[in-house]
Amino acid sequence: MRILLYLCYRGYSVKGTFSSLNKPAPSTNYLQDILEKAILRFCPARRPKILLSTYTECNVHSLCNTATVDFELPGKQKLGTGELNIPWFKFNINRMLLEANRTMRVIDARFVHDAFEPKLAALHRTYLYRFSTSSTITVMEQPLTTYLSSPVSLPLLRSAISLIHNRSLDYSSFTTAEARALIKDTNRIVGITLSEAGSLFSSLQSKPSLSFCLQLTCTNFLYQMVRRLTADLIQVAQGKLTLEQFEQKLSSPSNNNQDKLLDINGLYLQNVMYDEQDFERYVTYTTLTTKKNAMYPLAPVLTGEE
Repeated sequence: MRILLYLCYRGYSVKGTFSSLNKPAPSTNYLQDILEKAILRFCPARRPKILLSTYTECNVHSLCNTATVDFELPGKQKLGTGELNIPWFKFNINRMLLEANRTMRVIDARFVHDAFEPKLAALHRTYLYRFSTSSTITVMEQPLTTYLSSPVSLPLLRSAISLIHNRSLDYSSFTTAEARALIKDTNRIVGITLSEAGSLFSSLQSKPSLSFCLQLTCTNFLYQMVRRLTADLIQVAQGKLTLEQFEQKLSSPSNNNQDKLLDINGLYLQNVMYDEQDFERYVTYTTLTTKKNAMYPLAPVLTGEE
């Protein structure tokens, strides 16, 4: 039986979600490899098949990413729901992750149908970007927050958000040239919420500062779309880009985008949402990207999506 895992991890200790088995690398600090090793340590059977729902970049934190695992015991075929205890499974994976000093944990798990694809079945994904303008940001908060050296106007930021919130727009300007070449449809509907948030360690700061969060939700983000779009929103809020220039960029997408990306410390994959009914039934999914009934969830360098 296929098991859906809900994962959280610290991005700066994970080398991204690309598997070193698919992409040669000097280390094995990729999410798939870490998870696979933890499973094989407490149950050394066949290599488990692991499919991720969302491919985060190196240093992007995850409050909740998801992945499916086809789990097998030695000498057995795929398990049924009555042959594996989920709490036992989750406890042992986390025990192995802890013993290996990995900053990743399985926060929940559930059985799903063998045809369930975590990437294609997702209704939407939500990213959270934390910002602070404090020049005295603590060493504890620095790896978890993106620092902005220039002042930020929240009214300007809200005006920029209003131009794109829940509107269908072409976001081809907000991804890489390689991703644009792979994607047939770069139109997306993105919901953006701005909220002011206090510092994680406000009592340690010597003077007041502005801290806020941007929450971005979309069915499938283009590769690096969150970082590139957020960078432009922040530039508008800092007066480095006018609302007219930003609107022009949205209405006339350019393939020669050389945007400077924001620091990634404050970026989190917050959630991956599913339709509860899809956990109980077989569904054939068709993606706008490929126009096919099935697509193996490869890395974004191959599909153009996260």
